[in-house]
Amino acid sequence: MEYVNDFINLSFKVDASTTKSYCKTTQDESYIYLTFGLNANDCLFDLTENNYEFHIRFAKNYFEKYNEPIDINIEEQTICCNTQSKLLEIINCKLNGIHKKIFLESTILFLLYQSQKNNLIFQLGCDSCGILNKPIELEKIQKAKRFILDNLGENLTIPILSNHVSTNQCYLKKGFKEVFQQTIFEFIQENRMEKARHLLQAANPNITEIAFNVGYSSLSSFSQSYKNFFGISPTEQIKQVFPNN
Repeated sequence: MEYVNDFINLSFKVDASTTKSYCKTTQDESYIYLTFGLNANDCLFDLTENNYEFHIRFAKNYFEKYNEPIDINIEEQTICCNTQSKLLEIINCKLNGIHKKIFLESTILFLLYQSQKNNLIFQLGCDSCGILNKPIELEKIQKAKRFILDNLGENLTIPILSNHVSTNQCYLKKGFKEVFQQTIFEFIQENRMEKARHLLQAANPNITEIAFNVGYSSLSSFSQSYKNFFGISPTEQIKQVFPNN
């Protein structure tokens, strides 16, 4: 494993045996272990047909400075666009020395947070949440999330989603917000924008094609949405990444 600091170790490799994109969390008395898989067939980004597996070991005494224990919940789960994007940033990191260590520590903290934020089991302690205490309905919400991530380039509406998971629209909207702390629209928008940003940072980006790939039929609508979300236009994003073009 690569040493990041006294608390964190990381390793990743191309692994043909990785059959899906996922996150799994385990722990013992001293450490939290995060395992991520990225599979070329279901990753939202181009992995050039490679599959990856990541292993992170996080010392629990890192959190002693907060003067409260951290409760880690164990549940294998699918991973969102944000998580996939951060894993790709680790793969493509060209930094060295202290800058690399700062980047890796902050990114791994984000991945740990995301693994808990997205974990349905993490939220089952709330007795007042009707949706969260119904396993069948939870599965429908999770199914809706997977459908969104697999179809970011398609027309995603509440009626389409509710029909896909066989529940009514009001129940779907309420349940999604309870589980993921975001509305369906916010979740779709966030993941579309993160995917677009990654595509804009690839070689020879075509803004029109990227707009279509993330569900926009109008280039002007895509550009405005991107600027509203990130504060810069797609064209400005490309200039930041490729200043000599």
